[in-house]
Amino acid sequence: MAVAVSLEPFRIGMTVLMINRPRPGLQLLTFLAGGFAMGITVGLIVLFVLRPALGSAQFTLPRVQLVVGAVVLANAALVAASVLARRGHRESPASRGRLRRALDPVAVRARALVQGGSLWTAGIAGLGIALPSIDYVAALTLIVASGAAAATQVGALMLFNVVAFTLVEIPLLCYVVAPERTRATLATLYDWVRSRGRLGVAALLAVAGVLLLGVGYAGL
Repeated sequence: MAVAVSLEPFRIGMTVLMINRPRPGLQLLTFLAGGFAMGITVGLIVLFVLRPALGSAQFTLPRVQLVVGAVVLANAALVAASVLARRGHRESPASRGRLRRALDPVAVRARALVQGGSLWTAGIAGLGIALPSIDYVAALTLIVASGAAAATQVGALMLFNVVAFTLVEIPLLCYVVAPERTRATLATLYDWVRSRGRLGVAALLAVAGVLLLGVGYAGL
């Protein structure tokens, strides 16, 4: 599930944006710090503040696995359906022109953000990118329901976030060694994920959902 989150086109696109701003290394580092701050804070709140409220007899691991598995499968179906619908829908030149004119002010503002060098923008973007998604909430629910020791649950939380931000961490390290090659490779990856990768993400989520349903059913 963390791998699926790491392959979200918007997340990769924001990484591409950060690496093309002034002081790319600092931009990526600030973006990553903001993402970790939001992800870890939300995770710790769920694990230690809401945990007592989830401690009822109905909140057993197999039941949680069944519910989360169904939610993850539904999310996979929504992702796949949105990709297929987008491929089947072709806009006319006139409608594309109207959309382009409507988005011109947004494009101007976006260019200003790209060309600017404010680290505050990178930090806020990192906070925003790590706002709890369906996959993250599902993973947190599984961690809480596991009944493992607190240290183990915190370790699982940290591991999820490390994996989810892999495509920010690796470019940050690679940029130090080969800046231009890192930019080109990341842009190519973004183009591929945007055009074909969403179906791969849907497949990963579907596999995770089926596994959770199977394990949860076996544990009843």
